[in-house]
Amino acid sequence: MDEEIKDTQAAEETAAESTTSAAPEETPKRKKMDPAVRKKLRYGSIATAITCVVVAIVVVVNLLVSGLMKKYPVKLDLTENGVYEISQESIDFLNTLDKEVNFTVLMPESSFQTSGASMKMVSEVLERYTQYTDKIHLSYVDPSSNPDVVNSYQEYYSGTLQTGDIVVSDAKDPSKLRVVNINSLFTIDQQKYYYYYNTGVGSADDYITGFSGEQNLTSALMYVTDADPMKVGVIAFGNGERLYNVEYHYFSMMALSNALTKNGYDVETLDLYTDQLDPAVYDVLILPAPVNDVTDSAIEKLSAFLHNDGSYDRHLIYFADVTQSATPNLEEFLESWGIQVGNSSLVESDTDAAQQVTLQMNQQGMAIGVPAAAPTAHIDDTTYAAGLSNTSLPIVAPFCRPLTLLWESSTSGVTASLLKSSDSVYLNPMTSASETPEGSDAEEETEPTTEVDKTPVGEQIVAAASKRGTTIDNVEHQSQLMVLGSVMLTDYTLMQDASYNNSQYLISAINAMTGKGTGLIISEKSLTNQTLNITVNDMRGSMVAVFAVPLIVMIVGFTVNLRRRNK
Repeated sequence: MDEEIKDTQAAEETAAESTTSAAPEETPKRKKMDPAVRKKLRYGSIATAITCVVVAIVVVVNLLVSGLMKKYPVKLDLTENGVYEISQESIDFLNTLDKEVNFTVLMPESSFQTSGASMKMVSEVLERYTQYTDKIHLSYVDPSSNPDVVNSYQEYYSGTLQTGDIVVSDAKDPSKLRVVNINSLFTIDQQKYYYYYNTGVGSADDYITGFSGEQNLTSALMYVTDADPMKVGVIAFGNGERLYNVEYHYFSMMALSNALTKNGYDVETLDLYTDQLDPAVYDVLILPAPVNDVTDSAIEKLSAFLHNDGSYDRHLIYFADVTQSATPNLEEFLESWGIQVGNSSLVESDTDAAQQVTLQMNQQGMAIGVPAAAPTAHIDDTTYAAGLSNTSLPIVAPFCRPLTLLWESSTSGVTASLLKSSDSVYLNPMTSASETPEGSDAEEETEPTTEVDKTPVGEQIVAAASKRGTTIDNVEHQSQLMVLGSVMLTDYTLMQDASYNNSQYLISAINAMTGKGTGLIISEKSLTNQTLNITVNDMRGSMVAVFAVPLIVMIVGFTVNLRRRNK
């Protein structure tokens, strides 16, 4: 009995233990989170989310801006003359570009970017061209490691390609190219250059005074994309010798040739006697003031060129000058076209009206500045000045010989006065080529042999034109002869100085004469005394960008941080 009781108790204990082990354990209660901790966590999450959003926005904006900078000119040029920008004329031309063109710079891009302020300027202007059109493809090539590229261009270029040259070429026709030498993009102060050359003191940026990169590059574009560019022959030689006075006019002729090249003309130097003046090759000939008279055969060649076997449409530009000796053959030829050149030079009697200029003479291959008081000329025929952007700028006319029109209209043609002097000039009899013309400061070294009558003679013509031609199939065809009173109208200094209209007027007149239209007359940009040209509005905008935006960010950040601390 006792044993049964014990077995029963053991079974109950075993069951109780089984029941106890099978019952689930009681889950402990969670502690409530501190409200301060909960707030910190919530604000921390919001701050993290805002940070992620801001970072994402910055990344997207950066990508968009990078794309825009490659596609559009978003850089600001605050220099006074906009030296890093291109003109609206070039932009308009780029908008009409329908050919693929390559700009190939023969220099590594890294070297080009780090070779001084002047080279950086060229790099920036090159980029501007690619930003305004997708037809231009810019590339930098290291000539030493890519000789094949250089040789491919050298095949079609008569000169020698040099490091730094910019080759502008038709992408589909590499034979159609123009090479822009890096040195031709700048105007230099000759005296500073020779000082630097002889002493080695300073750098190229010290003697560079002007930048004509846009002129050269747009001109090269015009040439490459023009199916039939105008060709100009400058008759600078006669039997291998210079025709004109080298001492007075070497740099003037250089300036004229450069201006024509920069405005889309294809310029070549000719010899009056040994070269053929072929009207099938040349559209325009320029004869710059032969010191001595030319032969009858030379006159016949000039006449045949203008006649063009009865087709006309050819043009001759003749410069008279006070450095010439007697030229009866040339004078007879000019008079047959209705223009007579006087044997004197014009001097301004009104000292207040005279322009004080420094003319560039050539002495033993060096440019020497000679100060002079020069008369100015005003436009007498607006047809030839259609391309001028600012007609109020003066045209300086140093040492011009006066011109007379023998008729206005006759069976021999039609004449027109293009430029006239002021009414306060007087006539100074011509001196020999070896003497110094009156009006130059160097004149004081020579005593005049006769008294000069300084009575004003009224307005005098200093540039004139004559036309003659025929009508073929109801279409008028004309050849023109333009006569200018002095080669000094193209003086190097006057042609480079944007405050005078000499360069722009001559290009405009030649464009009108040849039917080239107004063309693109792009002025050189001065690099002297460059300043930031910032208006009041520009300054306010800059202040907002530089100070206001960072200040707002700081205030917002300080406010958020303060609120987080107080909560």
